[in-house]
Amino acid sequence: MTARNRLINNVNRKGNAMPKRKKGSIRKKSVIGALCTGMLVGATSVASPASATVPNTMVNSRSDFRILEVPPPGSKGRVYVGGQIFQQVVAQSTTLSTSTESWINSANNTIMLPKIPLVTGTVSAKDIDPRGSVFAVTTDKTYRTFKGNGLPSTPMGTFGPPPGTAAYPYYLGALGGANGTPGTPGFGQNYSSSATISISPYNLNIRVPMAPKYLATPQSIKYLIVGVTLTGTVWHVEIASPDNVTWYNPLSILPLDQCGGHPYSQQYHLHGYSWKCFPNQGTKGQSPLLGYALDGFGIYGPRGADGKEITNAQLDECHGRTAPVLWNGKIQNIYHYVLNSEYPYSVGCFRGAVDPANVAATPLPLLGQMPPMAGMPGTGR
Repeated sequence: MTARNRLINNVNRKGNAMPKRKKGSIRKKSVIGALCTGMLVGATSVASPASATVPNTMVNSRSDFRILEVPPPGSKGRVYVGGQIFQQVVAQSTTLSTSTESWINSANNTIMLPKIPLVTGTVSAKDIDPRGSVFAVTTDKTYRTFKGNGLPSTPMGTFGPPPGTAAYPYYLGALGGANGTPGTPGFGQNYSSSATISISPYNLNIRVPMAPKYLATPQSIKYLIVGVTLTGTVWHVEIASPDNVTWYNPLSILPLDQCGGHPYSQQYHLHGYSWKCFPNQGTKGQSPLLGYALDGFGIYGPRGADGKEITNAQLDECHGRTAPVLWNGKIQNIYHYVLNSEYPYSVGCFRGAVDPANVAATPLPLLGQMPPMAGMPGTGR
């Protein structure tokens, strides 16, 4: 059994049912148009992955920082977690470990994307929920609110992976465990392995401030979810563990699907190189808004105004920067996060406050609790 296998046990268990909601208008083809109208709702078709420039490598995480430690000013490529969910599981001195999986180039600490045994399949939201991808964005003077069933308009892999596929052994070797988190899909179920865990709809109901306020001190990430995508799903924090002892960059030990996604608690979410599947981002010029962090700031694609990918050298401790972007229908010089190909790829910490009440309506998965297992390649165990 490998690190990637055990990780899926932590990443793929637990469950809930999505209440029925009325059908809304068709999801807008233009992200900008949707933002101006304040509404994005339920598509029943799958959007094709975008034809954005495809990198062959991603910069992996380093092991020289503590993930429960406030990042020093000027530091790059870090994550900062805290709060009850992490502090109960993660030791104070924890640093990220380096995977030895076959898709890691140890000479320059990069992830070789073509070598990852991706989870195959092109599953649409309608294959899982007859309504398809249900997602609405509404605004008032105080909040921007996202409601839906958590299923994206972009294609998903087949979870659990079918026997005979390259990713299947990774999932079969991971214990499924019991779903003990009320309100999540499949609550109360026992899974023989992670290969038996699929994707389910759930009640995505998150709000963020319309006018986020920049804080001088970085704020820790206190939930697995760090942001909501305009395709109707969420991003998760870029750490994962096969045993709640050793922690890694998820992309370095776990096969994901073609869009960088997989389920945790049967709730689909994205990691790392996720922007490749977002529609309407083009191949030149500045990347558009792709979603929102829980603190209310925007999350944009990898290209800056010059059309070149933004590097970590241009970003702050939380993987963001202040620069002109299209925000609320006009160009504004505002703080925002950037999706790029250098760890942590998206939100590394928060620059604004996250009100727990804003995520209270969504069943949030907890970190899985499981004993360490020996003999797992790629983890040093």
